[in-house]
Amino acid sequence: MSSLSDMTLNEYDQRQLSLMEEMLCSYSSGKITLKQLIDNLEGLLFFLQSVDVEWKNDFHEHWFVLEQVYAVALFRNESIDPDDPDIQESLKQLRRLLKY
Repeated sequence: MSSLSDMTLNEYDQRQLSLMEEMLCSYSSGKITLKQLIDNLEGLLFFLQSVDVEWKNDFHEHWFVLEQVYAVALFRNESIDPDDPDIQESLKQLRRLLKY
C-alpha cells in the first residue's frame, strides 16, 4: 500500500486531498448524501496530479464499494443505511488513505 507521506505532493493535490477529507466529514455528519459523496470523491480523484498510481488504485477500490452499494440500493429501490458495514469499512479505509 502506498502512503501519502511517502510522496511529494504539489499544493494543488494537497488542496484536493483536503477536499476529499471534507467530503468524508460532510457525509458522516449528514450534510451530503452518499451519491454526492461518490460523485465528489470521483471528481477529486480524477484530477489528482502528483499522487502515484498505486495510491489512486487503492482509493478507487474503496470508493468503488460505495458506488456498488449505492447502485444496488437504487436498483432495488431501497433506502441506504449509513451504518451499512460495507459503507463504514470503505469510509474507514478512505480516511486511512488520506492520512499523511
